[in-house]
Amino acid sequence: MKKYLAIMMVLCGLLISANAWALSITPATTPQWTGTITANMNASQIANYVEYNGILSELYKQNVGEGFDSGSFAASYETLFDNEPNDPMDATITYVGGAYITGSPLYLYVKDGASNPAFYIFDISNWNGIETIYLNNFWPNRGAISHVTILGKVSAVPEPATLILLGLGLLGIAGFRRKK
Repeated sequence: MKKYLAIMMVLCGLLISANAWALSITPATTPQWTGTITANMNASQIANYVEYNGILSELYKQNVGEGFDSGSFAASYETLFDNEPNDPMDATITYVGGAYITGSPLYLYVKDGASNPAFYIFDISNWNGIETIYLNNFWPNRGAISHVTILGKVSAVPEPATLILLGLGLLGIAGFRRKK
C-alpha cells in the first residue's frame, strides 16, 4: 500500500508541476503563416490557409475590449492583453481550470487587421493545453492585437484534480481487495 501511495504522490507532483511550463510566442516564432487578409477568417478559411485537409473548430477566442471569451473551451481559459488596453502588443492566455485543449493539429490565430501582416497563424500542436501562452511584441510600431483564437481538432481532457481523484479511488479499491 505504501508503494501505491508513493506512486500517487509522484504523479500528483507531476500534474501540479505541469502548470509551471510556458509557451512564449513572438512574430519570429516558427512554424507560422502570415497574410494580408484584413477580414476575420473563420475556422475553415484558416484550415485552407494552412493547407489542413480536415475540419478545424474554434476552441477558444478572446477579443480585445470584450469581457467574455467564446468557443467550446471559453470557461477553461482567460486572456489578459498587455501594454495599451485598447492597443495591445502582448497577451497572456492562461488555463484557469476545467477541461483543457489537447490534440493535433492546434493553431493559434493572432489578428490585427489594419497592419501588414494582418495576422499570424502558429502551429501549437505540441502545446499541452495547460501551460501559459505568452504573446510578445506583436505590431510594436503600428497596429495591435485585436483578438486571439485557438483552433484545432481536439478531444477534451478532464482537469488534473479529476485524474487525481480517479487514481485515489482506484488505489482504494486495490487496497480493499488486497485486505479481503
